[in-house]
Amino acid sequence: MSINFIPNDPDAGSTAPAMRQQAPRPDRPAAKASFVFTGAVTEGTFAPGSPEFLFWQCREAALAAVEAWEASSDSHTNWQGNRKKLPLRQDAGEDLNAFYDRASVSFFHKTVGATTFFSGASTDVVSHEVGHGLLDSVRPDFWDTPFLEVGAFHEAFGDSIAILTALGDTETRQKLLAVTTDLRKRNFVESTAENLSNGIRQIQPTHNAAEPRHAFNTFQFQIPSSLPDDGGPGELIDEVHSFGMVFTGCFWDLIANLFEAQASKTEAALLSAARLAGNILIAGAKTAVVRSRFMQSVGRAMVLADQSLHDGANGDHIRRAFEAHGFLLGTNAMLAPTMALAGSAPKAAALAAATRKDLVQRLGGRRGGKLTVAAANIFGARMVQAVHSREVSLGDLDSRLKGVVAVAPESVMVGGSGGQAAVMGLMPHATDTEAEVQSFVKSLLQHDRIALDDKKSKKKGLVASLGDGRHATHAIRTVGGKKVLRRIRFRCACCA
Repeated sequence: MSINFIPNDPDAGSTAPAMRQQAPRPDRPAAKASFVFTGAVTEGTFAPGSPEFLFWQCREAALAAVEAWEASSDSHTNWQGNRKKLPLRQDAGEDLNAFYDRASVSFFHKTVGATTFFSGASTDVVSHEVGHGLLDSVRPDFWDTPFLEVGAFHEAFGDSIAILTALGDTETRQKLLAVTTDLRKRNFVESTAENLSNGIRQIQPTHNAAEPRHAFNTFQFQIPSSLPDDGGPGELIDEVHSFGMVFTGCFWDLIANLFEAQASKTEAALLSAARLAGNILIAGAKTAVVRSRFMQSVGRAMVLADQSLHDGANGDHIRRAFEAHGFLLGTNAMLAPTMALAGSAPKAAALAAATRKDLVQRLGGRRGGKLTVAAANIFGARMVQAVHSREVSLGDLDSRLKGVVAVAPESVMVGGSGGQAAVMGLMPHATDTEAEVQSFVKSLLQHDRIALDDKKSKKKGLVASLGDGRHATHAIRTVGGKKVLRRIRFRCACCA
């Protein structure tokens, strides 16, 4: 039996592969991570818009995304929380939305005028949301990190998985190269989620998400808080989905650099370039140290990953891709000793008591303050990673956040210098951490991403617009007797 499948986005355009008939992918082996599929139907060539088509389209896209990850990395054996299966809900109700919330990957439908938009019908959107889940499976610490660049990287990673999923398809590569062998042009692969952007454009033409996100771009890194809070379609603003395009631009340029270096410009060469870029990206994401300037941290980790995995053969390609978007990587500084600490150089995952005390004092922590300590191997450089959790008060940002804190990680890499403990790379500062957290929360407030059920929110219409809270990404939770801002999901940007 065959199914109908759209390998890209329903509105990707005439140069993209059209809907085709193909055999569905088999279920994944029991030893590997997979999905719980809802509303299963018998295989068949169903018409777009029907529940049967949506089931097979969403299922096929989700499995293709996991395969794209595995083609560039290790076998995917567990989701976050060591779970084997994650519910895939191809139509969870009426909304112009899609999200990953650790409990599921969920998609929706919404009728705008005479058109019904199904987020689960876009391979771009499905693979993006699955990408959040894949990253969360290897870096769950990113989930609650209240730095805008960490959230923006998560969004960029989802778009990168969508690109890898597209380029994993033979017909897609053939169609792309039939249009151009120069990847430094707008095309249907680097543009993602065109269908949902079309939907948002019909509702609100001036909305920032009324233009698809583009991996081919010339955006330059800027401190996120220096950008406008809002802007027209496709403009770079202080918001995670928009700012993520800076990093996605680096990733697309890396693919282009690797492809240009190939002797021939065949679809096989394009596949090789994409998978190599994916391999370097995923390896870098697994080891990048969480910083407020996190995109640079990932870029540095990607250079180190290439040195470890590929003898540094692609270092120039990586650096040029990041420099094109305003990043200077300087990877040597990442592993260099910068500050002497009390105590002897660490062994294994342990810090001397004097080193712990010294670190806590330098970080401005309370006497007896605790550090979470773990062994770290940054591609052969063995260190200890000490993480201090800083509580940042949010009450001055909005009266509804009175008494609420956000908890930010301050990571310090500890190695040795002359037998003595030493900070390797950057030492975080309390004032910088607090400023970054408050800037991020201001962005959340500006874009109505915090679920706040009170009179002020109701007056603004937020509770009604949130419905069951699907459009919020954060909520206030009580943890250890304190009110803490916590992430509840990653959601798409296609919501007015």
